[in-house]
Amino acid sequence: MSIINTGLVASFVLLIIVLAEILVALFLARTGKYVPKIRKIAGLEAIEEAVGRATEMGRPITFTTGLGGIRDQYYYQTVAGLSILGHTAELAAKYGAKLLYFPYDPTIMPMAHEIVEQSYIRAGKPEAFNPENIQYLGGDQFPWAFGVLGATYREQSAANIHMGPFWAESLILAEAGFYTGAIQVAGTANYHQIHFFVVAADYALIGEELMAAGAYLSKDPTQIGSLWGADFGKLTAMILCFVGILLTAAGVTVLSDFFAL
Repeated sequence: MSIINTGLVASFVLLIIVLAEILVALFLARTGKYVPKIRKIAGLEAIEEAVGRATEMGRPITFTTGLGGIRDQYYYQTVAGLSILGHTAELAAKYGAKLLYFPYDPTIMPMAHEIVEQSYIRAGKPEAFNPENIQYLGGDQFPWAFGVLGATYREQSAANIHMGPFWAESLILAEAGFYTGAIQVAGTANYHQIHFFVVAADYALIGEELMAAGAYLSKDPTQIGSLWGADFGKLTAMILCFVGILLTAAGVTVLSDFFAL
C-alpha cells in the first residue's frame, strides 16, 4: 500500500505550475517587457460619469462596500470595493462632489478614512476632506441596509455605487437609488445577487470584473501582471479538466488515481 497520496501530489504540481505562471507574468509586466491590456469594463468607466452627474446636480454620491469586512472569507471583495472607493473619492475631490461612505464592518473604518483622505490629498484638495462623511450605521444586515436607504432618501443622492459582497439587502439599496433617480453602478462576486444588480443598476460588474478593478483603475504593472498570471492559471486548470474529460470518455483510466483528490 502506497503511503503517497497521488491526489495531493497532483494538486501540489498544479500549484507549482500556477505559481510559476504568475511569477513569469509579474516579471514581464514589472520589467515592462510585456504589459497586457485589460479589456474595457463599462461599469468602471461609468464611475466618472456618475460622479460628474452628481456634481452637476449638486447632490451627493452614496458608496457602500457591502456586508464584508477584513476578517471574513469575503475580504477580497471588500478590498476590491475599497480600491474603487479610493478612485471614486479622488474623482469626487477633483469635481467638488460630496461623497458619503457607509461601512458595514467597523474594522474597515480606519482603512476607509485613510483611503478617502489620501484620495483627497492626491487630488490636491486635502481641506475638502470631511471625516463625518464616513458614517458607521451598525453591523446588522437590515438595520444597516435601511440606514443606507434612509440616508439615500434624505440626501437625494444622484449617484449610488455599491461594490463588494452583498446578500438580500442588494435590491433594497438598488431600489432606493431608483426612487431618487440616481445613476447606479454595482458589483459583487456573490453569484446569488448578481442578477439583482444587473436588473436594478445602470451598470453592473459581474464576478471577477470586481476583482480586476484595482488593476484596471491603477494601471499598476504589478497588479496587472498578477491578474494576467492568475488568468493563465485558470486556463491551465481548464485545459487539464478538458484533457481529463477526454481521457475518461475514451476509457483511459490509468491517470485517474493521480488526478483524484
